[in-house]
Amino acid sequence: MNKHIKNGIISMIAWMLFLVILFGSYLYLTNSPFSYFVDEETGGFISSAFFLGWALIWFGIGRHYSIDYEAKKQVFIESHEGIDRYIIDKAFRKAYFSSGAKVLAIVCFISVPCYVAANVKGEPTLKDCILIGMLMLASIILYAYYKRNRAAGVTL
Repeated sequence: MNKHIKNGIISMIAWMLFLVILFGSYLYLTNSPFSYFVDEETGGFISSAFFLGWALIWFGIGRHYSIDYEAKKQVFIESHEGIDRYIIDKAFRKAYFSSGAKVLAIVCFISVPCYVAANVKGEPTLKDCILIGMLMLASIILYAYYKRNRAAGVTL
């Protein structure tokens, strides 16, 4: 099995574990039965198809980003010939993941006004304040990571 398919499977399994933990903790905290998440009209077919569909989407995402990472790494290595391989690998990882952190910071930042516009009616509740605070904190942390680890002059 090639490396990209393995990375796709890993991202798919990570997504499934995230969902199981998220929905399992919700069911545990609310004392709801498992049938709460199963659609009654089709006997669970739509719920299963949704779960399987998103698992396949995350397989594709993991595989795509594995291929993208390797291609960009190869170009980066070729453009920096003569430098120690360890230094090149470390610099590339920092540049690659900091560019992803910048995108996620922007998404979290834009999510705050979208969340307020869509979900806050009247006075914000404690839940609203907690979610908005978490989005703002995630945006700040991700942007700080980007600023600290970006490679000046490196285009990925």
